[in-house]
Amino acid sequence: MEAFALAIKKAFRYSFYLLAGLAILMVVLPEHKVFLQSLLLGVGAGILNVMVLAGKVWTVGLMADDPAVRPKGTGTFFRFMVAGLAAYLTFLFPHLFTLSGVLLGLFFIQGLIYLIVFRNFK
Repeated sequence: MEAFALAIKKAFRYSFYLLAGLAILMVVLPEHKVFLQSLLLGVGAGILNVMVLAGKVWTVGLMADDPAVRPKGTGTFFRFMVAGLAAYLTFLFPHLFTLSGVLLGLFFIQGLIYLIVFRNFK
């Protein structure tokens, strides 16, 4: 579990670096502000989804040590709701967000986390 905790810590660190980089780019490149705002929304929702999933994986890891600990689901419904809320916000505020940016942010953060965690376990 310590290796998993270190991998998740490193992945979150890089994710927040990405968030900071997108915020800086939004200031530096104001002509692409709508797309960068969309990426920020997608990355933020993706980080929240990864936090929920990492918590559930941590609970399953604790179950290996103590059988009395039981996970209460995988958090799939909550993660779908977060992604759905991000998509709904793009349709509610089309002048602030684009769907392509939100979806890229959601998928990019998932890929980044999986890449970092799997690479850390080699």
